Amino acid sequence: MKLRWFNYRPLCIIFAFLLLGSVFTFYFSEYKVFTILITLTIFVLLLCIAIIKKKIKFILIPLIFFVLGAILYYIAVASFQERIETPNTIQARIYNLDMPEDGRLKVYADNCKFDGEKIDENLIIYIYDDSNLFENIEIGSIISFNPSNFYQTDLFYYDTPNASYYSKKLKFSTTVSGNNINYIGFDLTFAEKIKQHIKDNLLDGLTNENVEIAYSALFGEKELLSDNQYNAYKLSGVAHLLAVSGLHVMIIVGILYKILNLLKIKNWPRIIIVAMFLILYMYICNFAVSIIRATIMSIVLLIAPMFFREYDALSSISFSGIIIYFINPLSAFDAGFLMSFACVIGICILNRSIRSALNRLKMPKWILDSLSISIATMISLVFIMAYFFNTLNVISLIANIILIPIFTFSFTIVFIVSIISMIIPNFSIILYPINYVFDFINVIATVLGNLPISNFQTISFDYISIIIYFLLLLFLSRICLANRKTKVVLSLPTLALLVLCLL
Repeated sequence: MKLRWFNYRPLCIIFAFLLLGSVFTFYFSEYKVFTILITLTIFVLLLCIAIIKKKIKFILIPLIFFVLGAILYYIAVASFQERIETPNTIQARIYNLDMPEDGRLKVYADNCKFDGEKIDENLIIYIYDDSNLFENIEIGSIISFNPSNFYQTDLFYYDTPNASYYSKKLKFSTTVSGNNINYIGFDLTFAEKIKQHIKDNLLDGLTNENVEIAYSALFGEKELLSDNQYNAYKLSGVAHLLAVSGLHVMIIVGILYKILNLLKIKNWPRIIIVAMFLILYMYICNFAVSIIRATIMSIVLLIAPMFFREYDALSSISFSGIIIYFINPLSAFDAGFLMSFACVIGICILNRSIRSALNRLKMPKWILDSLSISIATMISLVFIMAYFFNTLNVISLIANIILIPIFTFSFTIVFIVSIISMIIPNFSIILYPINYVFDFINVIATVLGNLPISNFQTISFDYISIIIYFLLLLFLSRICLANRKTKVVLSLPTLALLVLCLL
């Protein structure tokens, strides 16, 4: 029986080469020779593998999806950069807004009409006002105005394509004085009505500051948070608690399973109910990348046993990544997308090895699990954090070990009470003791985030370095089935190439 280096996972190959197609196409415009050389090297190696294995799929599948990724990238960029004439009048509905700053309010609008013509894209509006009229502007407001300035959103403002602008259809931006805005109506979507109702209910039991934290944790929206609040969580390495992710979805699925088991609902009816609830939750959370990924992976995990299949986390995350990529071909350049997927992939390929190494230490299981996952996450995010933020967070290990169990408890209570309070008025008053829990979380996040050793500045990286780094982690992990000698042979040239890229 021939030994294999890797178990062949078609979904992983498809996902990886879709992303590579986009990344290499982006670099081609500036580094033609380098990009061509790297691309040829990859496909020559794949061709050699295909010849040795006598299976054309090892070259054909990567090539097809690499080309498809490149084509989709070009289409996305070209469609976003199509220009229109500056409109004289704009009508739009506000669906999100930032906190006022320096006499300026930044709002996001949909349902746009330019000179009476419906436009599919959304709009960023910078409102300047010295008359304290900001309090009249809220989510759901339908406004009309004559723009002072009108711009096409610069897709490459941050050197790489702004995938967030593309996914949110934020194709245009404009400025206007608050005194020149006409309010012509008010309209909330179903999701906004639910969130507004839950936020109002939370005020019965939580302080204003803690409502902001709870609301952000429930729906992943940070517009209520002050800069100090968010920076405390960010600097301490626990900002993921405020973005709906796999942790939140896992808690929700656990709650639903407990309830459905008590109601004696099992098998397919239970899976359908959980899946429908998660899809509804995705809609309410505006289909954020992290919750789409977590929802798809959860549904695959639930249905795998029903088809007598073993759940494979890497194939599952690749499947979710493929779906998100087709929704947004610029996903490879989005910090949220890369961090979300890097965390899960890092845990998949590194957690078992790290846990085995830590198992020699005599510590409680919950600390061991939390520590191994935190280390795997930190290792997987090193280059991505360095690329986007030029920082490395080292205090996050301690912060996550302390705060994740406490947060899991408080989020579970808040989620259950939020659902019940939609049926029973004033039920949220029982959340009052949770204020102390949130206060404790806020204090720990602030203290740890302000430590001088919490964050270190790093050198800059690029996408090629990130790809090579993850390839190195793959060779060193248990996912690589080769013996130690072969792993060294694979890892050393990969490490040398990584060092060369950094230089």
